[in-house]
Amino acid sequence: MGFLYFIATLLALGFVWGLFWPRSQWKVLASWARRNPNESEPGPVAYGVHRALSGLGVATFAAVGTFALGDYVASLPAPEPPITALQAMWGSAPEPQIVDRVIAPASAADPAFVPEAINGYQVFDNERNVPSYLAFLDVYKAPGNNPGYLGATPGLGFSALDSAELVINLRVKAQCVPRQTVIFESETAVQIGVYSGLPGTIGGVVGDNAFCARGSLTGPSLLVPIDLAAPIGEREVQNLDGTPILFVQPVEPR
Repeated sequence: MGFLYFIATLLALGFVWGLFWPRSQWKVLASWARRNPNESEPGPVAYGVHRALSGLGVATFAAVGTFALGDYVASLPAPEPPITALQAMWGSAPEPQIVDRVIAPASAADPAFVPEAINGYQVFDNERNVPSYLAFLDVYKAPGNNPGYLGATPGLGFSALDSAELVINLRVKAQCVPRQTVIFESETAVQIGVYSGLPGTIGGVVGDNAFCARGSLTGPSLLVPIDLAAPIGEREVQNLDGTPILFVQPVEPR
């Protein structure tokens, strides 16, 4: 393939030479074969024809090169789209949705439900509504009629964020919903656990909540508002086993 490119380059240069300097080309390539080069030099018409043929060769190479360059550019992988603020905070699609439910935490986990991994948390100032992007996220619409769904509906004209001190992120399977939250607060830490299950009975039969275990990478990304007894302050946010939950720095979308 490299040899073919070399030959094509020589031909292209020859056509360019013949287009702009036909007399020089004749002297170098053909005059040496004549007994008396000065008397047998081609006339203006011959040079004109030679120039026209060389121009046709240059145009052919230019057209082929243009099409080849277009095919090459088209074959290049598309550039990665810029990372959005939501992706920077909460990972790739699907975009997070707000679980607009006022949480009443339980004191102990119901063994019928399965624990969900909490991927991160973000502090929320409910007096100044900061970070403000949370107010513009879509509200999570859980599957089915959702009996036993986590928390309670906020009062008319209010949202769960109005009383929340932080939001936590989790990803449940599309068929499952958050069912229960356990929260323990102390002077040094806030420990949180979230448990999921199927949204209720299916065809009159209670589903097996074990199906919801281990969450999902393709299911909805949920931001659950958490209402604490006091502002988070300097307290560490932890899972129920004492391991820290990742703090996610707010990035306001532009």
